[in-house]
Amino acid sequence: MNEEPFGGYGDWAEHLARTPRLAGNLATLLGVTEPVVGDIRAGGGRVRDGVRATRLRWAVGFGPDNAGWLLHREDVDPTTRPGVLALHSHGGLFCLGAERMVDVPGLPPHVLDHRARFEDGRAVASDLARAGFTVLAPDCFGFGARRFDLGVDDPEEHDAAARVHEHLVAKACALLDTSMAGMVASDDLGSLSVLRSWCAPGAVGALGFSGGGGRALVVGALDRGVRSLAVVAMMCTLSSLFPDHVDHSWLLHTRGLAAGPDLPGLAVCDTARDVLVGYDARDELFPAAGMREADALLATAFADAPGRYTSVWDDAPHAFTAALQQAATNHLTTSLLDRSRKESSCL
Repeated sequence: MNEEPFGGYGDWAEHLARTPRLAGNLATLLGVTEPVVGDIRAGGGRVRDGVRATRLRWAVGFGPDNAGWLLHREDVDPTTRPGVLALHSHGGLFCLGAERMVDVPGLPPHVLDHRARFEDGRAVASDLARAGFTVLAPDCFGFGARRFDLGVDDPEEHDAAARVHEHLVAKACALLDTSMAGMVASDDLGSLSVLRSWCAPGAVGALGFSGGGGRALVVGALDRGVRSLAVVAMMCTLSSLFPDHVDHSWLLHTRGLAAGPDLPGLAVCDTARDVLVGYDARDELFPAAGMREADALLATAFADAPGRYTSVWDDAPHAFTAALQQAATNHLTTSLLDRSRKESSCL
């Protein structure tokens, strides 16, 4: 193990001390700093099944550089297609972030097992690009390129160590007047800026499963330019988690979130956007009553709103099933691609 408790992040506290905080109730609650994005560097790429994947890297002001995969159909100019931010889940996997959503070779066996179990073996971000979007699948604070150096080289052993280390990181966040969710949100807002430099101008979307769904909710609440959200297996009333469903990651356990906006509140902060929520009826991580309550709250909030709420239930345990993946793609297509084509035809 690395003797440094926060390997690779020696400048973390200094960065938080010198970087302005974002204004607004949610940003203050989570402790979100203004995102920093350095020069974007494009690295190697590959084409598979008609989708070009290009590795991007950029500095974020402290710690390791962030990185992500820019994905689009090989036969299109990415700057002509609406952008979607594809946000990976938590899943207890820290060695890799975005790659679990991207069709790239060389993934560790336990990551492939995770994809097979929770995402029907599909590379969700690559499939979205194949559907016609310009997609950025980024890493974030604590994951992938932004993981802490724990002095463990084996990917599976690193993940085991990182699951324990996360508790230390969460305590440090509290001492630094921020939170795990706030640190991740700042990175995600920076990634959104990177996406906008590569996709068509205008509305963008965000998609995520499980912890990635929570990330999508937060980035959408902080940036009203996100006009379409697809959130899967990350919606319920937080009060319903007690006492039987409290074993979530620190991404969900921010003091004040349950009594403040709650998860439904994040989704309805702008009812002019389109929101899809996918629910797993047999989700072992969320109580059915809490999911049903959230579903009803969202339906009521959007009933007379200009935006659209779509509720999709699948009879499955906690997973981003093929059926929910297709529903999310259809939702984003209607919100972004079809609307973009219609607006272009009116010019």
